[in-house]
Amino acid sequence: MRVTHSLLHAEDLARLVEREYAIAAPVRVSLLNRGFNDTYLVADVEGGRRVLRVYNREKYWIHSESDLRFELSLLEHLASAGLGVIRPYQRTLGDRLGRLTAPEGERCFALFTHAPGTPLHEGTLTVEQWREFGSYIARMHLEMDRFLTSHHRYHLDERILVERPLASLAPYAGSERAAADLDELGKLGERLTGEIQRLRSIDGAYGIIHADLHRGNTNIDGDGRFVTFDFDHCGFGLRAYDLVALYRGPDAPEEDRERWAAVLAGYQRVRPLSRSEVAGFPVLAACRAMWDIGDWLGAADRTGDAWMTEAVLARLLTDVRKAESDPTPRPAAEQPNNGSGDG
Repeated sequence: MRVTHSLLHAEDLARLVEREYAIAAPVRVSLLNRGFNDTYLVADVEGGRRVLRVYNREKYWIHSESDLRFELSLLEHLASAGLGVIRPYQRTLGDRLGRLTAPEGERCFALFTHAPGTPLHEGTLTVEQWREFGSYIARMHLEMDRFLTSHHRYHLDERILVERPLASLAPYAGSERAAADLDELGKLGERLTGEIQRLRSIDGAYGIIHADLHRGNTNIDGDGRFVTFDFDHCGFGLRAYDLVALYRGPDAPEEDRERWAAVLAGYQRVRPLSRSEVAGFPVLAACRAMWDIGDWLGAADRTGDAWMTEAVLARLLTDVRKAESDPTPRPAAEQPNNGSGDG
């Protein structure tokens, strides 16, 4: 029988960590979660905590080890610049990326610092803290502009955000109603593609991004410091896309809209967005909704697809329609903004 994805024994991984890293032994390894990678908590004999990631094979956005080294080098760059991010550990003999043999073949691994504090979605932040979080994202983008590397990474363009998700949905449109929903999504996808291309042409709007900056991927500690982790999806994309997981439209509850206004204001005071970028948030929210479903369907061989029903397809269509009906005017012309990015 062939193996698609194995779960490695925690005790074997503990011995691996003891061999590969200069940390106090013995260590104890326990599984934190399975998803796009297998993630483990590593506790050493002195009480220190770290996080081990064993990368999954054959992810659609990872083509070679160079892509993984891009992520690790980016984290090292951001941490060295004083940004609150997790940091990869150097192996005792070798660089930050290791390899192990699994039943399905070779898998890569890396050890990271543990992010202190609690996830943003679990805490009660003040308006000023949300504003500071927006500024923190802007500072991260500015520092990403200074990152230089020879390694490769993918682009979150219309192919990833629209075309690939639409293609992955086709097998789930079995009924006449679902086929009609998918057909309408395809037509809306054409508009989204045009908007992505238009936004990408704005000076400074495109560069390196985290790409999955929801409230579960940043912790805040007792001193109010932010630490972001899970850069697994990082790549080149629209900078505004990093904010869209926090975007809330005019029909959202007042508390959510106030949080979004604070985040956007904090970002703007450090790295101003153009009027077109701000007006494009509903479109990017629709793109994120499509990307999210397509992303999980890409992992269906490991995580399953029982959740993907025709009702999910109908809800996705409802979310994407919001961008089509958004009344926000789109500026006809745009002056270059004050940000900078990789064109």
